[in-house]
Amino acid sequence: MTVSVCMASHNGAPFIAAQLASILAELALEDELIVVDDHSSDATVSIIRAQQDSRIKLHQNINQVGHVASFAKAVSLANGDIIALADQDDVWPENRLAILKAALKPPGCLVAAGNFTDIDAQGKTLSLANKRQLKSADSQHWLTNLWGILQGQRPYYGCAMAFKRTLCDQVLPIPGYVESHDLWIAMAGNINKGMVHLDASVLAKRQHGTNVSSQKRRPWQKIVISRLGMLAALITLSIRKLRRGHA
Repeated sequence: MTVSVCMASHNGAPFIAAQLASILAELALEDELIVVDDHSSDATVSIIRAQQDSRIKLHQNINQVGHVASFAKAVSLANGDIIALADQDDVWPENRLAILKAALKPPGCLVAAGNFTDIDAQGKTLSLANKRQLKSADSQHWLTNLWGILQGQRPYYGCAMAFKRTLCDQVLPIPGYVESHDLWIAMAGNINKGMVHLDASVLAKRQHGTNVSSQKRRPWQKIVISRLGMLAALITLSIRKLRRGHA
């Protein structure tokens, strides 16, 4: 199974070189790394081009469109059988892809989501209190997982996920109101009864204060709006699933 790694970059110069190196070390010659740069104003694009690796396919947005739209564009350009998502500032451990590919091998498995360790800007391991973890025992609890997403209780992170390309006709296009491509894809996996949780850590996630996925709690008004958006996403994906079944 070939792999397409999809990354959205934006002003990621401090960490992206290390992340690119860790990803390329995991890829086979027939795999690809699609990077959609969201109009960076720093040296990000130059660092990507300096890799001089034919597996990297760089696309630059003329205007800044946001990380969700950039990830969606990257996924739309993917050719691999398996699509793995990657943030610009993390580090992939050895055998990450082997673990995710093995989890997706059974016919009914569509999305695999793992856990991660946390590192600081210098790469030192962090121990965060009260950190939620995915559990493999919850993989087939589809309704519970969907309810957990709506409540903000399921720690699905795109950077620790991979999914089969066959799911693209349901997850694309991503509506403009969706603020988290991670949860959008996780919803699709659970709606199709194809979500697999991994107990293993498949990522070293860098915490440096400017992450897109912030650990800070938002005001309740924004939380309400976010939950309504996720409910709309659930309805949209369910409708798309029904249409796929009748196609």
